[in-house]
Amino acid sequence: MNRKYILVGAKPPDELKTNPGGQLTACEGLIDFAETRGDVIEVLDTTQSSFPVPPLKTRIRRGIHRVIMLWQKLKQNHIEGVIIFSSAGFSFYERIVLSLICRLFKVPSIFFMRSGHFINEIQFSILKKIIAKSLLNIPENIGAQGRGWVEFYDRMGVLENRIVVVRNWLSADFPVAKETKVLEKNARLKFIYVGWLVKEKGVPQLLEASLKLSKKYDFELHLIGGGTLENHCKAFLKNNGLEDYIQVHGWQNKKFIIDKLQSSHVFVLPSEAEGFPNSLLEAIASGLPSICTNVGGVADSLRDQINGYLLKDNSLHNISEAMTCYLENPDLIENHSSETLKIYHALHNQQQNCEILFNQIAKTKAKI
Repeated sequence: MNRKYILVGAKPPDELKTNPGGQLTACEGLIDFAETRGDVIEVLDTTQSSFPVPPLKTRIRRGIHRVIMLWQKLKQNHIEGVIIFSSAGFSFYERIVLSLICRLFKVPSIFFMRSGHFINEIQFSILKKIIAKSLLNIPENIGAQGRGWVEFYDRMGVLENRIVVVRNWLSADFPVAKETKVLEKNARLKFIYVGWLVKEKGVPQLLEASLKLSKKYDFELHLIGGGTLENHCKAFLKNNGLEDYIQVHGWQNKKFIIDKLQSSHVFVLPSEAEGFPNSLLEAIASGLPSICTNVGGVADSLRDQINGYLLKDNSLHNISEAMTCYLENPDLIENHSSETLKIYHALHNQQQNCEILFNQIAKTKAKI
């Protein structure tokens, strides 16, 4: 008999998969893995627009619907376990309620906070920190995307035996690089950014850093993504004569992004907050050295001056200094690329990481 699980995560219709992010990728990979085991996963879809975010009353209505659906499924069916992916804000409180329902029905569950903005919310609000510390006692298991998350949960008073480290994975069909990146002689160094074009991702500083560097170096920067700053980016290029240095591609399909990653040399993502960015994972799988801020679980897979540059913050100075290192020392690209691929294979194996999740559910069930 097939074992049945419930996944609280993203599973939108194909026509709505315009900008698949890390949560959707993780969910699809988890479902694929379960199917290879002969298991069945039912999904309570949490997909919603990021720009604009739906009104609170809409999110509350959808949240109540998921609460009712989970209650009914646990009441009517034999469920082996529940995996709960969460974002920050209202999503956190709804998913905690779902975790509580699992405990009431004595069904093992794992709660996963996927948004780095959750850490920022807690750091800037004493009240939210107090509330979150209390609510984090409800889930039986808490998933962490890396050491940074483990340290955060430790500061929040979560016991070590409740924290499960499960690093991110890509779909089995993602074309992982077989060779290291090399900048050919006289070739133009290509930087690439993939993500929302918004202030929180450090896009304004990246543009200013590129403007500064264009006075001295020859390079390309490809910006893939959309958002509130897309038109600002295009105007910035035009006003500063950077059309030959920077290209704004908007949102593109998966093949386009993979092709651009494969033809680029260095990935850049100077975000203010991340859980663990899926675009970074795709860049690592493509063998790209990376320049990212030290947020969320990034430091597990991006080691400063080993396979890229880990920025203390996303200031213009820090971004331009890291980019300059590659522009002045292009041999670093091959060295860092080699380390990048080693780290990808060691930490981000889909089967290995998905197995950790299901094994933890089995261990928890044995204790209940």
